[in-house]
Amino acid sequence: MPAYPVPAGAGAAGAAGAAGAAGGGAGGGAGAPAGGESGPPRGAVRRDGFARRVGSRQRSRLRFSSPLGRLTLRARLALLVGMAVAAAVAVVAGVSLGATSIVLNQAIDDQLIEQAEASADTIQTNSLGLGLGLQAFSFGLEGQFLDATGNPLQNAVSSWNSVRIPVDAADAEVARRERTQNLRTITVDGQSYRLVTVPLQRPASGGALQLARPTTDVDRTLRDLGLVLLVVGVAGVVGSALAGRIVARAALKPVDAAAAAAEEVARTQDLSALIPVTGADEITRLAESLNSMLRALEASRARQRQLVDDASHELRTPLTSLRTNIELLLRAEANPHRALPAADREALLRDVDAQMRELSGLVSELVELARDELPTEDVERLDLAEIVAAAAERVRRRATGKGIRIEVDAAGSPVDGRANMLERAVTNLLDNAVKFSPPASVVRVRTRDGEVTVADDGPGIAPQERAQVFDRFYRATSARGLPGSGLGLAIVADAVKTHGGTVTAEGSPSGGALLRMRLPLATPDPSDPRDALTLAGGAPGTDADLVWRPPPAGASPTTGSPAPTPADGVSRPGLAAENPGP
Repeated sequence: MPAYPVPAGAGAAGAAGAAGAAGGGAGGGAGAPAGGESGPPRGAVRRDGFARRVGSRQRSRLRFSSPLGRLTLRARLALLVGMAVAAAVAVVAGVSLGATSIVLNQAIDDQLIEQAEASADTIQTNSLGLGLGLQAFSFGLEGQFLDATGNPLQNAVSSWNSVRIPVDAADAEVARRERTQNLRTITVDGQSYRLVTVPLQRPASGGALQLARPTTDVDRTLRDLGLVLLVVGVAGVVGSALAGRIVARAALKPVDAAAAAAEEVARTQDLSALIPVTGADEITRLAESLNSMLRALEASRARQRQLVDDASHELRTPLTSLRTNIELLLRAEANPHRALPAADREALLRDVDAQMRELSGLVSELVELARDELPTEDVERLDLAEIVAAAAERVRRRATGKGIRIEVDAAGSPVDGRANMLERAVTNLLDNAVKFSPPASVVRVRTRDGEVTVADDGPGIAPQERAQVFDRFYRATSARGLPGSGLGLAIVADAVKTHGGTVTAEGSPSGGALLRMRLPLATPDPSDPRDALTLAGGAPGTDADLVWRPPPAGASPTTGSPAPTPADGVSRPGLAAENPGP
């Protein structure tokens, strides 16, 4: 007798039991966080109030909401791969067992019905008592005959079946020929059977034949198949978890390299230790980003170190001189018999005052230079004409004392930038020009198409020094005898570089210096009235009425109303009409 797989009901029940067990396990695991989140510590409200209670809940949620968070990334990947494969194996195994059970049970039913109908066609009820050897067609089946009323025929039972087959109302209807057949599953003495009841063809008064086949072989076959699927599934899950861990280890090697590089940087403070970059995947992009960050940090540290070194060097000389003068004054005051003459004492005090001013200016410029290292001001649409006008107004007070006149020829030039930083840069250019200009001379400022030029009538800058005047603390030969720190033009260079522009030193037609600052023009904005002329095809600033006047004292360079032409030494050639402002 061949073996057949298990019934669908048994397989489905097993699968349901397994799913129920798994669900219970998952539910237990998920329940842990809920318990952990039941509330903050009992004394939390008394200690720090609501903030402490909320913080405790957040920490509890972070601590218990993700058990996977306590595992390494490799372990999590291996676990997730294993869980995915386990779910797939469970689905495939369940479908396989269910389909096999349906197919085998259907085959058994078809065979049982076919055999019962064939036997019923050849049996006559008047031969049942003659002992015709019904075992010849039983083939290991259990069976019995029913009379026309649906009752078992006792004379046939003793010679054929070994179990008593129950008869229900549907079987009696078949015996009375009210139904064509009845197929069902029965259990007798703990054993399952598939039972079919078919009507007898002779005599015409009725009767039925019942055949029952045990499902033991089918159940055993399905059980063996389930065991095979379980073993294969477990092997597949374990293998996939190991494979996932191996793949994760290989894929995360760049992450290990990045972590090692970061630890090396933290240990040695050496920002030049970059992360090795290989491939072209997301990990490579992360490594390149980290390398860019390390290079930026290294450059920033180098700039800070250079600034500190230069500042300490530049501060040492004036501080030493200042201390010497103060000590001399203190000794003179402490010894009345060796008092300084009034003229010498006044000269020393003037030196102290000059040195204090020099130190104050140097510290201010260092602060501005350090502030420009990390700009915090927002970028906005600006007009260089307004920036130049505001800077000229600030420098005018210092220029008037030397009888220096500032000529401003500022045409509208829209740029995207930081107003305070650019105004400070232009102010430094003008301060530099005023410092080196002789008395009663002219400083000419011109603005066109994102370019600002400042020309003076001073001694000029030697060609071999023009590339160095923008270095920090550099003093040109012509400036060695003048007060200053050598940081003004360095601040200009940093501000222009921040805005993506350039600044150069040249010679002016009058023999002085000409400093040229170039900034990229902003893209015209149709909604900005200041760009309307540009979009219409005109050239802003070419007409005399587009030359900007400086705003009143205390007014914003971008919002203050222009004042009438002041008699303040600031000349604006070509000014033909009152400018209403932007």
